[in-house]
Amino acid sequence: MNQHDTESILASLQNFLQERFDIPVESATLDASLRELGLDSMLVLDVMLETEDRLGVKLNDLSMPRDATVGDVVKMIQRNLGA
Repeated sequence: MNQHDTESILASLQNFLQERFDIPVESATLDASLRELGLDSMLVLDVMLETEDRLGVKLNDLSMPRDATVGDVVKMIQRNLGA
């Protein structure tokens, strides 16, 4: 299994959101809105920087929909990884 597949990226994101923002893993589903989870644009940027560190990648394309979901973050990471 590819370490950059949807499940592994999601698990990494969920772990980080729980550690950093105390967001329960079961709340951070693919279709959960970042805003509903309490993440504003500055906190989302923090998530991106942490993701770069954890996955050892540079995220160049940070484009996401206005009301982005956790799934949108996963897709954005996959785009940058060329997965």
